[in-house]
Amino acid sequence: MARPSAIHRRRRERPSQTAAGRFRSDLYYRLCSDVVATPSLRERLEAAPEELRRLLLHIAKQVAGEEVAEDLASEVEAYVGANLGPDYPWPGNIRELAQCVRNVMVRKEYRPARLERKAGRERFLAEAAAGSLTAGELLGRYVTLVYGRTGSYEETARRLDLDRRTVKARVDPGFLAELGMAAGAGQE
Repeated sequence: MARPSAIHRRRRERPSQTAAGRFRSDLYYRLCSDVVATPSLRERLEAAPEELRRLLLHIAKQVAGEEVAEDLASEVEAYVGANLGPDYPWPGNIRELAQCVRNVMVRKEYRPARLERKAGRERFLAEAAAGSLTAGELLGRYVTLVYGRTGSYEETARRLDLDRRTVKARVDPGFLAELGMAAGAGQE
C-alpha cells in the first residue's frame, strides 16, 4: 500500500497563489494530483438530513458502546431537533457533533458557545427595547458590545465618540464573558 508523503490543507486557493508567484507551480501540481474535497457537516446535512441519524449512531457507538448507542443517538437527535434546530450550521463539523453527543450523554444538554453569545446579545437587545436598563447599564453594555468587536479601547472610543478612559471604565467584564469575548483583548 502506498503511503502519502504529504497531506496539505489550506484555506487559500492555490491557483491564485500560484499565479501571484507565492506558491511554486510544480509543487502545486504535485500536491493537487489527488485532491479530495470533503463537504462540511452542514453541507452534508443539507443534502441528506437523514445523515444526522447515521452519524449520531456511529459516534454513540464509539462513545458509549454498542449496547446503549441506539438510545443515546435517539436522545441526542431529539435534543438537537428541539434545541439547535435543523438549520444549526455545525461550525465544528464532526468533532462538534461528537462533543454534542458526549455533552448530552453526561450533562443532558449541549450549549454551543456561539449560541450562548447570541443569547447574551439578544437579551441585551430585548432589555434595551423593553426599557428595563438604566442609562448607565445601557451605555455600559453597548460600550462592551462595541469593545468586544473592536478589541481596542481607542477604536471603541473613536466609534462611539467617547473618551478612551470612559470606554475603559464602562467595559463590563461579566457581560464581555457572557458574549464569549476575552477581557482585555487588544488593550492598548
